[in-house]
Amino acid sequence: MKKSVLALGFFGLFTSNEMLAAPISQSSPEVHHSQWWKGISFTNQIDLEGVANLSGGQARGSVATGLWQGSLRLDTEKAGWWQGGAFVVEGLVANSGNPDNYVGDLQGVSNLTTPRAHVARLYKAYYRQNVGQFTFRLGILNPNDYFNTTGVASELFNASFGIYPTISINLPYTPTYPYSSLGAMLSYTWQQSTLLVGAFNADGTQDLRHPWGAEGQIYYGEWDQLVPAGSGEITLKLGGYYNHVSSAYLAQNTPFGGAPSQGGYYGAAEYRWKAGNGSEWGAFLQGGGAPNSSVVSPVNAYVGAGLRLRNFLPGSARSTLTIGLNRAWLRQSGAESAIEINFRQPVFHSFYLQPDLQYIINPGARAPGSTLPNAVVLMLRVGWSGDIWG
Repeated sequence: MKKSVLALGFFGLFTSNEMLAAPISQSSPEVHHSQWWKGISFTNQIDLEGVANLSGGQARGSVATGLWQGSLRLDTEKAGWWQGGAFVVEGLVANSGNPDNYVGDLQGVSNLTTPRAHVARLYKAYYRQNVGQFTFRLGILNPNDYFNTTGVASELFNASFGIYPTISINLPYTPTYPYSSLGAMLSYTWQQSTLLVGAFNADGTQDLRHPWGAEGQIYYGEWDQLVPAGSGEITLKLGGYYNHVSSAYLAQNTPFGGAPSQGGYYGAAEYRWKAGNGSEWGAFLQGGGAPNSSVVSPVNAYVGAGLRLRNFLPGSARSTLTIGLNRAWLRQSGAESAIEINFRQPVFHSFYLQPDLQYIINPGARAPGSTLPNAVVLMLRVGWSGDIWG
């Protein structure tokens, strides 16, 4: 049985305030910051997780993971300078076991798992400016904070619900949790529509060691549309990406090896509505493809769907039950599917408990004749989030 030793974090003088959870792959959302002193605010997020492969897969076993994220924000308007500006700096410390060594899966049962056992890094450092209907960001960013996101699926642990495997597996060095890269992005919102475009350094693992352009860039474009529907609203998202890289650079400088330039597309639909008893429902549908050769893009297609119910327990605000199903195809072998049930329960002072059960069908998407037994994975996450208050 493999166990990791938790080594993380620091605590200051905090008074916690309850905040909605964001996908672990994302940075602390800017809207979660509460002003402290002259526009300065500081948020903390701590997550501890245990993962046990109960049966099937490659072997029975368990691991533990710990994550700390701390984000400092300066609001230029609250500081008395100019309107619409914000400087954001975020650090990350993670000590991660790898449950995939036991499960043998393709997609990743936990979105806390990191490629290396120990990660401590500057995660974000960027400037954001709002000008009318435009928002501009420049600096060290995680593109997955803004592109290829599905809010209704945010409580689920399986990593593919947060970033599709057509991106994360085909581009193992791409800037996404726990990595980021130098980039710039622009969004424009009019009425119920938002258009987003961005360009980021391709190598998220060692971005600051090389100047802009040495490894190539990944380009994103996405269109979001909000549509009123009955007692709720539908959000439609359609996007694409193109990763233009120097394969020689990647083969030499990243621990994951190089991959040829490639592109793909993705989409999502989310429906949120409220019931008469005060409960909040959400449903989602995801899909993505990488229309390239198997050498370039081993994962050629992905689909996901799910249902979420908030205020699930009477008298327990924000208790959340989420069910998700997904399937990823390896072009030259088979497909892997995951069925997940997740329950998130706020406890006290912004602490929460989150048990999770996953059933992995054909772990590793292996071809017939070489398949692993289907796996049953049980997880428990304990988390806390809070602000410093003056």
